[in-house]
Amino acid sequence: MNDPRSRKVAVVADSLLDTAIDELEAEGFGIIQLPPAGLDPETTDAWLEQTAEHVAEFRRNDYEVVLVDDGLHTEGLNTALARLGVSTPSSRRLRAD
Repeated sequence: MNDPRSRKVAVVADSLLDTAIDELEAEGFGIIQLPPAGLDPETTDAWLEQTAEHVAEFRRNDYEVVLVDDGLHTEGLNTALARLGVSTPSSRRLRAD
């Protein structure tokens, strides 16, 4: 099966999604969105747990996984990943416009 993402996935902060999406898609990345600010803690935690499970699965299947992060959910994502025995994806900086 041919994967259009080229086996690359970016975990992107909600606040950076609009500015990141075109560049990441042009480079063949699939995108996993982090939760937006203002959600209740239970919803945020569940979202981060689900994201961590996806990251773990992509890593098991040798995908490149990068993090485009604004810092809002860094600690929560790192905690969820650590529970699964997965390290934090490397950070990626977007090109300046």
